[in-house]
Amino acid sequence: MPERPPEATASQSAADSHATPHADPSARAPQERPTPMLDVHPHPAHGAVTTWRDFFIHIVIVAIGLGLAISLQQLVEYLHHRYQVAETRRALAQERAENRRTLAMQTRAWREMVAELQNNLLVFEYLREHPGTPQEKLPGILVWQVRELTFTTAAWDGAREGAVVPLMPREEIENDSDLYNTLARAWGDGYEAALAVVEAERYDLTDADPSHLTPAQVAAECDLIQVALGKLWLQGSTLVNLTEEFPDFPASVTRPELRRLRHRPDEETRKLLAPAEAQTAQRLKAAGYGAGDAPAQPPPRGR
Repeated sequence: MPERPPEATASQSAADSHATPHADPSARAPQERPTPMLDVHPHPAHGAVTTWRDFFIHIVIVAIGLGLAISLQQLVEYLHHRYQVAETRRALAQERAENRRTLAMQTRAWREMVAELQNNLLVFEYLREHPGTPQEKLPGILVWQVRELTFTTAAWDGAREGAVVPLMPREEIENDSDLYNTLARAWGDGYEAALAVVEAERYDLTDADPSHLTPAQVAAECDLIQVALGKLWLQGSTLVNLTEEFPDFPASVTRPELRRLRHRPDEETRKLLAPAEAQTAQRLKAAGYGAGDAPAQPPPRGR
């Protein structure tokens, strides 16, 4: 077989170089190194737990952590409760000051209503003794005024509904509870007295001239006024107890005022009633009264 001429070999090599002008890039490009992966296999910070000693150490660490978390939570709750109690005390102090002002106004209203009803009773008693007297000849005019003031209880009601009261000291709770119960009784007594005054004035729905009333109607009016005065006496007694139990409240109705309202017997009358008082005491003792249960004569009027 004849050999290929050298020219043919050279030309073939040139043709091959023109046919494949570029070599495979992947053959010459440097190989990229793979990005190292993050090792997520856990390794104990202080080595594996291999002994009972290590186990108990871990248990103690967990217990201490839980104890700190619980203590922190309790501290937060304690501080929050202290804040709630402090806010409630400030609100109660403001409400107490407002109720002290209300008591001063209520005391003036009580005395005015007592004076007005006593005046009205005097007029009707005169009319009962002198029926048919024209009203311009009566010893006075009739005055019907209703004064009913309300004590504030919003702060105390909010403290009870908000479950703050159980967080306060027991003695403080009892003191505040007694105060608001007494205020509620004073308001209730005043409300009943106001209703009694309205009832006593009911006659003027038909005729405002008291001289037109029949003798029976005049007698009924005297009874209604006495009922209203009795309601005011109860309210005044509650106000006396309020100021005696809570000295920070202003002076209110006094016991001498209550005794004058009830027309207690004077000293001379008490002496005259001594034998009758002894008989009553014996009778009550026979009925089972103890030594300290037998009623004593009330103090003389005005003392």
